[in-house]
Amino acid sequence: MKHRISRAIQVMALAVTAVVSHAAIAASADAVSKSKQEKGLLIYGNISAENFAPAVAAFQKKYPWIKVETLDLGPAPTFERYYSESSVGKRSADILAVASPGGWLRMQEKQGIEAYVAEGSKELPEWSRPFPGLYTISTDPLVFVYNKLILPANKRPKSLAQLAVLAKQHPQDFANRISTYDAARHPFAYAAHWAYANRTGAAGWNLINQLGPITRPEGGGAAMVEKVVTGEYSLIYFGSPLPFVKRLQDGRSDRILGWNLIEDGTPVMMRGVAITKKAESKYSAQLFLDFVVSHAGQVAVGVGGLTPYRSDIKKGEVPFLTYDMIREKIGERNMIMVDYNQKMVDDTKQFTDAWVAAYKPVKP
Repeated sequence: MKHRISRAIQVMALAVTAVVSHAAIAASADAVSKSKQEKGLLIYGNISAENFAPAVAAFQKKYPWIKVETLDLGPAPTFERYYSESSVGKRSADILAVASPGGWLRMQEKQGIEAYVAEGSKELPEWSRPFPGLYTISTDPLVFVYNKLILPANKRPKSLAQLAVLAKQHPQDFANRISTYDAARHPFAYAAHWAYANRTGAAGWNLINQLGPITRPEGGGAAMVEKVVTGEYSLIYFGSPLPFVKRLQDGRSDRILGWNLIEDGTPVMMRGVAITKKAESKYSAQLFLDFVVSHAGQVAVGVGGLTPYRSDIKKGEVPFLTYDMIREKIGERNMIMVDYNQKMVDDTKQFTDAWVAAYKPVKP
């Protein structure tokens, strides 16, 4: 299945490619031997150490001499720290792995991405490699997460439209007891909410205006999930799977937590991964990027709670979902790809103002 990238993105990608001052960089034939002379691999992003651990472990099993350090900084700080450090010649990230379309668009404009051609990249969907050197590490659906002890089966929504109805029927269970990412202060959240509103139009804004006043937006996914577990919240919508999949796997919260895809529009976040132009461990970074987009790497990513997108990954190889499984469950038309659309950046003030107005709390 080929995802259709908007014409605006295609035009922009062609224009940017035309001005890139260097040719694409293929894998070095002696990358393995040269990586042994480097100082290890430094990765910045918004993936927790727990979620990243299976992929890092699988990579180090293949290349045991490469020390890997991952820092979970959040979307905006990932780029800000890299720019700040690299601008003064300080050791900084060799690889960024982060869900922030706006941040990647800016980095591409600044020609900060190493235009590396990953091994086997032609096997990957075209939409997963939108710019030279930028690949996709995962395609994570933003879902409903709920407390099963608070919400019995008949109160667990399958769509945002159903959530709006349930909230009116049972205000004691939903009013000021539901949460979502705060689009006004979080680039990841802004991208997800913008993509949803852009796809759904007036109908989507109608639901946003109904749910906004009774929603308590948050800046962090782990904090929201913890509040669902403790019962402060009954439900999250547009929740990332990363904070809860591992909890379900190891049995910490499976009695309490449940989740559903959003059948009338599940945002699917494209989490980008690329080698930085000023990477000091370029050969180690090449090996990691080759690995993380390979079949084995994508399976390891899936074991960590992220969502792999290669079509050759079978259901039994990962504990959560794959891109194809999302499509099978809700249909392609109900998948809202959060991709690299310049209009998302251009709309920032107008959209944020409207979103903040919609999420203004109702006075008691």
